[in-house]
Amino acid sequence: MFALTAKKRFILSPIMLCMAMSAHAQTKKEDIEHIEVIYKRSSITSEITEDTEKLIEMPGALGDPLRAVFALPGVVAAGGSMSEPAVRGSSPSDNMFEVDFMPAGYIFHDFGSSIFNRHIIQDFQLYSAGYGAGYSNATGAVFDVTLRNPKYQPITTTLDFSMFNAGFFVEGQATENTAFYVSGRKSTLPLFFSEGEELEDDDGEPSGVTINDAPDDHDYQGKFLWDINNSNTLTFNFTGAEDSAAAGFSERAELAQKTPEFQGDARFIRDFNSQSILWDHYNKKFHLRVGIGALDHSGRLEFGKQPNNLTGFFEQEGEKQLTYKARLNYSVNPQHRFVFDAAYFDNETSYEYDTFQYLCTEIDPDCDLKKGDRISGKRTIDLDSGFVGITHIWQPHEDWQTEIGVQSQHNRYTDETFTSPRVAVNYHVTPNSVISAKVGRYNRMQDVEYILPEIGNPALKSQVATHSTLGFRQMLENEWSWSIEGYYKTMEDLPLAIDAGSDAHLLYSNQVEGRAYGIDLLVNKNKTDNWYGWMALSYAKSERTDLSRNVTRDYYADTPLVFNAVLNYDINELWQGGFNFTARSGQAYTPIVGVRENPDHAGRFLPVYGDPFSERFKTYHRLDVRFERKTIVFGLEGKLILELMNAYGQDNVAYIDLDYDKISSVNDLHIKEENDDFEMRPSIGFSVTF
Repeated sequence: MFALTAKKRFILSPIMLCMAMSAHAQTKKEDIEHIEVIYKRSSITSEITEDTEKLIEMPGALGDPLRAVFALPGVVAAGGSMSEPAVRGSSPSDNMFEVDFMPAGYIFHDFGSSIFNRHIIQDFQLYSAGYGAGYSNATGAVFDVTLRNPKYQPITTTLDFSMFNAGFFVEGQATENTAFYVSGRKSTLPLFFSEGEELEDDDGEPSGVTINDAPDDHDYQGKFLWDINNSNTLTFNFTGAEDSAAAGFSERAELAQKTPEFQGDARFIRDFNSQSILWDHYNKKFHLRVGIGALDHSGRLEFGKQPNNLTGFFEQEGEKQLTYKARLNYSVNPQHRFVFDAAYFDNETSYEYDTFQYLCTEIDPDCDLKKGDRISGKRTIDLDSGFVGITHIWQPHEDWQTEIGVQSQHNRYTDETFTSPRVAVNYHVTPNSVISAKVGRYNRMQDVEYILPEIGNPALKSQVATHSTLGFRQMLENEWSWSIEGYYKTMEDLPLAIDAGSDAHLLYSNQVEGRAYGIDLLVNKNKTDNWYGWMALSYAKSERTDLSRNVTRDYYADTPLVFNAVLNYDINELWQGGFNFTARSGQAYTPIVGVRENPDHAGRFLPVYGDPFSERFKTYHRLDVRFERKTIVFGLEGKLILELMNAYGQDNVAYIDLDYDKISSVNDLHIKEENDDFEMRPSIGFSVTF
């Protein structure tokens, strides 16, 4: 914030300050009043970036910049449009999510949107590959979300309503040096379902699934900022989210026909709450950031509850983590800069279960067919880890810049230490074009269900990956730009389920490797002449190799071609509109080639699969359209938002299974296809500020 004192006190932006200084220079000396300039560094990050604003306005994202990530190069929804992102051939589990310098419980709701109010995201960076030494425990992509600082302004309230959620946002100045905001949102999905309602399948027939509690979610965020002085700020953040649903599955339901033990009531709930304190110190030579955060994350899945069996089956996971983190950005001189990172994660994870043993990983086509004996237990383990990293940024010449870093990470549970070098080189061919090359080594601990005693293998080594990228970027006239980047990833020590042989007692081994490679092209136009947009085209290949059998297959999220085109146009002072068109290769799936009897249940049947991930669904394509109108309601500023998703009602298949209702013997082979998207879906939203 800039505050100008000259009989009156005003809140000024940096641009306004420059204008004031210019006017001051042209004013006669005898007309000049005393001017006191007070600078608050927090104002720099109180405004949303242009790139994030474009993602918020993207059609089909419902004002959610993180959902808009699927229109960026190299990003696909693994397993369907409501899934989490798979980036450049890596698994969604390989990704890392960081919010305001701290780890997040999760950032995507189960029913489509992210957990963040559109008003609070200041910047969003997706690091697809080759990121630096400041990020740990990730082998895929890094999603780095920066929540903007509160504005020093009179307290204002914004209310948002749409067909899918409703929320509020309050922001303003508390004292001369403090400001805050708080946000809360609630899903409106329960309005579309009635308790006791039986859902229909795609053919309009009863599905055997009854709604007990409608799919629901909510989230909240808040930030309190104290500008102590010109060199120090203190920030308190809190955020949280919850997702839940409950349903009853009759014997007609697909789940019960495939696994009769699961017939009955089911319930799912997951949530997290986090708080953090950040101290930032600035001077001419360095910027120091120190943070402490607390995260409480839990999830529970219950299924197979019957009136005479109230317990049924369940799985429950809990995580409590304290994070201690620091970063020092130190400038030696204009040519040399060092960045020091350090963090310690004090993590206690608990896991309780009464279910069937499923020996299964991502390379298995259907985990439901890997059902073993019923097991139960409870276990609490310490998954503490920590890392230190150092990066030297050197500019030996105006055309060259290098970043050479190394990170050392230790995992206490597996007693592993990794030393991972990471290097980036940028060469400016011209003032407006640059060639970039990056290479780095990365690691992450296995998912907890693979390394727990009794149900997993505690001796599993962590996964490791090597990223290499080579790219070119160029700025053109009239805010046009384009970039192209190729990448190559190798993945080692991925988990393999072992259900037979002399090593079956181990349950899992590190006998899977993977590789992914491709090229991403992006053509972008920033806003000029009342419009902006971008076009992204990606070619990719991702595969996994079972080393125990020396068999290589396509990865389930492998999507060779992806095309996205986004355009937004200011029609006039009140109206703006645009579209988002997506087309991509059908994802790999495993064909069903026959029917067999269920060995555990007479008169029930199971699918027989062909070669895993050997076929592909038809090409996916979808068009989303969005219009926004500024309006005044009872003297208050507002916006009316109209969206039409899947505008021409395309049926995009994402999943197949047996049509169990039509099967009465092993000679009946009937396949049922499940669509990826809703049918044509309109949405009306309204926002008002007062």
